[in-house]
Amino acid sequence: MVSYITGIEARFEFVEDIARSVFSSPDANPSATNAAHIGLALIAVQRGDETAAKELYGALQPIAGTMAPTCSYGPGLAVDRIRGLLSQTMGNLDQAADNFEHAAAFCRKAGYRPELGWTCCGYADALSLRNGPGDHKKAAGLLDESMAIATELCMRPLMERVADRQGALATQPVAKATYPDGLTQREVEVLRLLAQGKSNSQIAQELVVAEGTSLRHVANIHEKIDVANRAEATRYALREGLLSLDESSD
Repeated sequence: MVSYITGIEARFEFVEDIARSVFSSPDANPSATNAAHIGLALIAVQRGDETAAKELYGALQPIAGTMAPTCSYGPGLAVDRIRGLLSQTMGNLDQAADNFEHAAAFCRKAGYRPELGWTCCGYADALSLRNGPGDHKKAAGLLDESMAIATELCMRPLMERVADRQGALATQPVAKATYPDGLTQREVEVLRLLAQGKSNSQIAQELVVAEGTSLRHVANIHEKIDVANRAEATRYALREGLLSLDESSD
C-alpha cells in the first residue's frame, strides 16, 4: 500500500513471497488471505499487469462491498476501490467506474473519509481516461471532494496526487455528447420531459424558457425522429436509451 501511495516500486518480490506463503499455509485465516490478495492486487496495478489484474479481480469478488483486511489498527481498504483499480488496469473503464461508484457510496455511508478521499481520486482517474459525455465534469467534482478530504486530514501524498490530476484535467479536451438523429442536448432534455408526461407549459417552466420555445423544440424533435405524438416519442426515447422505464409516464 505504501508503494501505491508513494508511487515508488520497492520490495514487490518480498510481498509476493509472503503472499505465496499465506496461500500455501493450511493455517492461514481469511483475513490473511484477503490481505495477500489485496497486496498482490496493488502490485498488479503498479506494474500494469493485465493478466494478474484479471485473476485478482475474480479473487476479490467474494469480499466485494466490504473493507478488508480486518485488523486492529483500522477498517482496511474498500475492496470495491481495489477492484476499480484492477478494472482500470484491465482496460475496462466502465467496470472501473461502477466499482468506484460502489466504493464511494459505501465509504460515504460508513464515514470512512480517508478511504473516500482515495476512492474519489481513483474514480476521477477512470473517468478522465474514459472521457465520455459528462465524465470531465464529474471527474472535476470528485477531485475537488478528494482534495477537501486530503486537506482537512493532512493527507499530503493524496493532496499532491490530486493537484497533479487537477492540472492534467484542466488541459484535457471535454468530450461532447452525441445523440441519435441529430438531436441536440437541449432537445434530448425536452424529449425526456415530454416522455415523463410533462405538458408544454411544464417543460417551459422546468427549462426556464418561453412556452413558444418549448413548442418549437417539440416540433423539431418530432421532425428529427419521425414521430407524430407523445407515445411514439416515448417509445423512441426508451429504444434509444435516452430514458429508463422508471422515468416514463407509460
